[in-house]
Amino acid sequence: MDHAEIKDLIPLKALSRLDGDEASAVDEHLAAGCDECERELASLTEALAAMAIVESGGDGLSDRIWSRLQARLDADRPPQRIEYRTVREPSRGRGFAMLASAAVAAVVAIVVSVVFFNSRMRTDSSDVSNEIAALTARVIEVQRNLDTTGNQLAALEAKVAQTTDLTLASLGPDSQVVRLAGLPASPSATGSVALNRTEGTAMLEVSGLPPTPDDKVYEVWWIGEKQGPLKAGLFEPSSHGATIVSLDLPPPGEVVLASAITLEPSSGVEEPTGAMYLKGDFPRR
Repeated sequence: MDHAEIKDLIPLKALSRLDGDEASAVDEHLAAGCDECERELASLTEALAAMAIVESGGDGLSDRIWSRLQARLDADRPPQRIEYRTVREPSRGRGFAMLASAAVAAVVAIVVSVVFFNSRMRTDSSDVSNEIAALTARVIEVQRNLDTTGNQLAALEAKVAQTTDLTLASLGPDSQVVRLAGLPASPSATGSVALNRTEGTAMLEVSGLPPTPDDKVYEVWWIGEKQGPLKAGLFEPSSHGATIVSLDLPPPGEVVLASAITLEPSSGVEEPTGAMYLKGDFPRR
């Protein structure tokens, strides 16, 4: 047999359906070192093995393929013919090899499709997971930005409200405004207190105070003519800009002589105990 005839029998070799002279001819051809036929045989063998893995119950795969091909051949079987060798069954030569090649090609196509589909599903799933993770991170980032913006707006609204109250306390007809000066504990600090009894408003604006220790707080005092120091409020200074604080009003009928700020324990005290940081006298009426 020549190379072309041997090559036609390679699919049957892969299916282990060669015998007699044909089997010997193919084995001798392969033993002689035909790289092309060796590669084709290896490829077909791998395809059949892959198909056996893909199909459930992979035992007897070659038998199933052979039975289907044999049924197709029996339907188109040509009459027996006599060859120069011995009388034999119709040749399973080129026509059968072409059918076997087509069947194996179909097997390869199925295997490739399954592998590609599974690979694509894994890839798509990974891509979707990555997209979900990215979107989730973006949502969290946006939520944080919204929370930060909301906090900033709330702080701004509070500042505007405090500034409005300070303005009203300062500009009313019954307003009393005193400038607070820094003392040795904080010489660069400045502030002002506005008191308007008619509007029921008392406000403090201060800047330049050092941060308070963890267990301390600034306490504001009214210095009354009759009762002496009276609690007006507690606060911690802002880390940037001026601090505006709403104060408690002094008792009705009490003449306020001055206002002062001291550093006290975090819960506040009933009478001043700590160092005085700012003080200012109210003008006499």
